[in-house]
Amino acid sequence: MHEPLEQDRHEPAETNGGEPSARNRLRYIILGLLWAHPMSGYDIKQAFDRAIASYWNAGNSQIYTTLKSLSQAGLVESEVIVQTARPNRKVYRLTEAGLTELEQWLEEEVPDRFTKDEFLTKLFFCGETSDEIALHHLQHHRESLLQQLAYMERVKQQYASRPTRRPRLLEYQMLVREYKEAVLKAGLEVTERAIERLNDQTPKRP
Repeated sequence: MHEPLEQDRHEPAETNGGEPSARNRLRYIILGLLWAHPMSGYDIKQAFDRAIASYWNAGNSQIYTTLKSLSQAGLVESEVIVQTARPNRKVYRLTEAGLTELEQWLEEEVPDRFTKDEFLTKLFFCGETSDEIALHHLQHHRESLLQQLAYMERVKQQYASRPTRRPRLLEYQMLVREYKEAVLKAGLEVTERAIERLNDQTPKRP
């Protein structure tokens, strides 16, 4: 899904319900990535796919729209790196204003987390339909959880074994992965119990 254009930095970073909007959270994720080191738009997308996809996803159009907004707001600056054997690269880096904004965001209280979950919303109403439909959703959800856990395990092994010049940063990145893995495992446990219960209730065909 494509998100609307990024808000101007002087506009409130909230929706009507008081919760920071998704587009503003993407803004701070990109600032955080550029805080580590300068990156191109392609590098940022690779970082999302490699390290952040388990808890946040962003498409190319969202990333480049946000980079444009951050540049216009003076929070990042860019430089074109001329290359002979490859296309030129446009590399972005944090400005002092961007660092200040990121630090202010990191110091803010985390808002209450009320997320939208289509799977749970459908499951909520499955009592109005057949157990077969509910079982289908549960089995599909189980497969998704197993895939995410496999991905988390691969990422954890890669990050735990690679050398780093920022051990403290890596420590907190690994903590995020441990947290997400625990959440996924808890969800898988509940899903497995629900599937088993429905299978026990479903009459066996002769």
